[in-house]
Amino acid sequence: MDPRTLLELMLADLDSAPELYRPTDFWRTGLEKVVADLRERGFAEFRRHPSATYFYAPQYAPVSRPAAALSRAFGMAGGPGTLLRERIDQVPVARAHHATVAALEPADRSPSLTGFSESTAGAPAEQLEFDGRRFSRSSLNYLRGLVMLKRAVPDLDVSTVLEIGGGFGTLGEILLAGNPGLRYIDVDIPPVAAVATHYLREALGPEKVLDYAATREREKIVIDELEQPATVLCSWQLPRLTGTVDLFANFISFQEMEPEVVANYAGLVTDLGARWLLLRNSPTGKPNVREPMLRHRYLEMFDRYELVDSDAGLYGQDSEGTVSEVMVLARRS
Repeated sequence: MDPRTLLELMLADLDSAPELYRPTDFWRTGLEKVVADLRERGFAEFRRHPSATYFYAPQYAPVSRPAAALSRAFGMAGGPGTLLRERIDQVPVARAHHATVAALEPADRSPSLTGFSESTAGAPAEQLEFDGRRFSRSSLNYLRGLVMLKRAVPDLDVSTVLEIGGGFGTLGEILLAGNPGLRYIDVDIPPVAAVATHYLREALGPEKVLDYAATREREKIVIDELEQPATVLCSWQLPRLTGTVDLFANFISFQEMEPEVVANYAGLVTDLGARWLLLRNSPTGKPNVREPMLRHRYLEMFDRYELVDSDAGLYGQDSEGTVSEVMVLARRS
């Protein structure tokens, strides 16, 4: 199904979805803007949409017009001006993030991250090249989190990964690009679920992605019977998912939800038998939510798990001036 038709199908079904699976306060403001951009501009250059760079396709470079204009002006100056432009665009921060991945990844352990180069699908407004490979703020955030996970769990054995709130599909691209046999399931609200479906099809090949239209009428969605390596589901389908997963990931999006919504998701993830959790959260929570999701709430809601490692520096720094905490949790025996 083409992405525009898929988007409209998801939005139509969203109207009847239970409240716990609908956009929360943070996303209600963004949903209209993202949908409007996709309807007016299409999906081919979605990573250039103003709503995307603000809500789900982050950049190192400033998105504000005055700062972006200043960056361009310094870039045209050449010489020292180029260095100033890179400083404004936070290229040194991105370079340090890449160096962390390159230096610290245990390359002899799975899942393999070596050789990853981000797709140009979606016409990214920002994409940085290091060692001849392409990266973005999104992919370097995920790569550093995965490096931390691999170092924290030496006997890590992952074949099925579940993510809630996967943005435009970066984690799925990273994992499936270099790990044959691995399965990735992304659960999200529309319109982002439609964007992720489109991106993963462009990045991995359309034959490798199972879309919402193929599963929307299934009363049970059996993990071991999923036909493609990547599956994108809408949030209200998660209770129908049956089987087990090895790793559950959530990067920031839980902090865009109210605690009762996260508690429901945490229960469903626990019931799916996830052995490890990889979580990224802001120590101060997100604005525009009724009640912020802070570290202690994660630990309370995932009470069948113990904290293995956490970091708000080497793996947690996001962009200059912002810090996230990355946590690895293991299921209690």
